[in-house]
Amino acid sequence: MSFMEIKNLGKTYTDEDVFTQVLKDVSFEIKKGEFTAIMGPSGSGKSTLLHILGFLDKPTAGEYLFEGKEVREYTDEEAAAVRNKKMGFVFQSFNLLPRTTVLENVKLPLVYSGTEEGAWDDTAKEAIAAVGLFHRLDFEPSQLSGGEKQRVAIARALVCNPQVIFADEPTGNLDSKSGELVMDTIQKLHKDKGHTIILITHETYTAEYAERIIRLRDGMIESDTRVENRRTGKAFIK
Repeated sequence: MSFMEIKNLGKTYTDEDVFTQVLKDVSFEIKKGEFTAIMGPSGSGKSTLLHILGFLDKPTAGEYLFEGKEVREYTDEEAAAVRNKKMGFVFQSFNLLPRTTVLENVKLPLVYSGTEEGAWDDTAKEAIAAVGLFHRLDFEPSQLSGGEKQRVAIARALVCNPQVIFADEPTGNLDSKSGELVMDTIQKLHKDKGHTIILITHETYTAEYAERIIRLRDGMIESDTRVENRRTGKAFIK
């Protein structure tokens, strides 16, 4: 059984009498532990596809099976539980709470996770250490660089030990050096902890970290290729 299976997926948005088809007849499978990059130009449907895969939106055609269950069969409560416990999200804009420490930002998802409150600090500190920022525990976002903010966002995505991490243009607001550090962090998590990674990007250098590249154009799959990870030999964050 595939971890995630997409069959003839379609997504159309309706605004009064105007219909905009964003995804058309998209089909692929993702196995646990894969690192997949989804590439394409602006308007190709990348982010819409991520939102559907991450239970943030629903398709208007076709099927999406997560762990063998069709997405439409999940109740709103079940879908929310899957998002919180089995999925982690990293976005381009960081989405950190201002005037709140790194530790408090990373702890936030644990409030809704069912984890005992007494374990929150240690669990969050472990996630922060995994992205190399333990020395920034008590810093606020305004005291961090862009790359450090994104690594805090990665730690927050990790804290509930999700099965899959969705990263939507995680280096889009960063300079090239900070972007490489963030991607090294994501790759380390995949290598050391076996997380399934789905990376949305339009940048070739970030896609090079993946093992597989799915290219979208005009809402359809243009190619689906397994690639040699050219970044495997890079030094990882300790």
